[in-house]
Amino acid sequence: MKMNHSPILIIGGGLAGLSAALYLHQRGEKFLLLEAEDRVGGRVKTDIVDGFRLDRGFQVLLTAYPETQSLLQYESLRLCRFAPGAIILHEKGRTEIGDPIRQPSTLLKTLFSSAGTPLDKINILRLRQRLKALSLSEIFAQPEISTYQALSEYGFSPRMQSRFFQPFMAGIFLENDLSTSRRMFDFVFKMFSEGDTAVPALGMEEIPKQLAARLPQSAIRLGKRVKSVLDRDVVCEDGEIFTADKILLATEAPGLARHYLSTPPSEGQSVTCVYFYADKPPFKKALLALNAHPQKFVNNIAVMSNVSPEYAPSGKALISVSANGYHDWSREEISNTIRHELVPMLGEQVYSWRILQHYPIRYALPAQQSVNGDLPVSRIKLSESLFVAGDYLLNGSINAAMQAGKQAAAAMLAG
Repeated sequence: MKMNHSPILIIGGGLAGLSAALYLHQRGEKFLLLEAEDRVGGRVKTDIVDGFRLDRGFQVLLTAYPETQSLLQYESLRLCRFAPGAIILHEKGRTEIGDPIRQPSTLLKTLFSSAGTPLDKINILRLRQRLKALSLSEIFAQPEISTYQALSEYGFSPRMQSRFFQPFMAGIFLENDLSTSRRMFDFVFKMFSEGDTAVPALGMEEIPKQLAARLPQSAIRLGKRVKSVLDRDVVCEDGEIFTADKILLATEAPGLARHYLSTPPSEGQSVTCVYFYADKPPFKKALLALNAHPQKFVNNIAVMSNVSPEYAPSGKALISVSANGYHDWSREEISNTIRHELVPMLGEQVYSWRILQHYPIRYALPAQQSVNGDLPVSRIKLSESLFVAGDYLLNGSINAAMQAGKQAAAAMLAG
């Protein structure tokens, strides 16, 4: 059965699709959004398990992102912020570094931290000043070398690279070799320097939920998995057919979009996120703990209930542990591997942690050896009727997903 005609059809209710829909709605345009799952959000989802809020993969919002500043209402999200800095776990124990500019009380601790040399601390300040002076367009116009090469170019010591930058950026880029483009490193470091690292009080899914709440609910159809796009017809797996003048493919790169792109997208980065709960947190600060051990499975640890108490029931600690790569192991195997590795760093308390859930995520981010800060229409418009949007067209970030959606909507309206 062919449905009534829709001027614009959006396939995919992730951040790109929702941002495109919001752009269209604000301009009074009619559209219909089809989402395969039972809720919008794409890769940005939060499950509730036994009263704990589990984001599907460790995710954060950088409040300096220009697109989120434009599209989101931060106050309504009730953002809870990580403290600037990190706990560094290594074979000899732990050390802590802070951000003396934002938190002067961390100055001495940071200066005497074993994570790097005094010159490394000066080089961080120099890097902040360099990136502050650069616009985002200038950052994304730089020659593309790897993050690993850029860190050496910036003068950071091997110790600072291995103890701080490698585990920190590996947790963001989801790859351990720091082969990601220096454009992405500079962009992310600038965002960290100019804003806060935060999560909504009730979990990351509050971001897509907020976008969806600003759209006509009659314009969103859930549980509609699309099988194919034939000219201006969209065929769903349940046999239902929709027709539209303009169609936007806003699925992730390995999804439906890959069948219509002239250049197939590269394989993305995988990650495995494991959630534990405990009666007491392994540390009390709202800091990210980075595993700097050279032979490691775990990359980083965050006590999410230290950041937002609403992530866990009262009196309980929610602990997020991330390991790069896709590890579809049994709960017992993965929890034992993590405990065995972390006991020397965090102590016997790790044995009391109880596993809640683990998420092996095959596609968490696009590969980012080559990234961009803007999209020409030629990459968005596949034909007179077919358009695409997604972070993989720009770079792997919430900001890029929203930007891609907005630019795709503008391209559709332009014709």
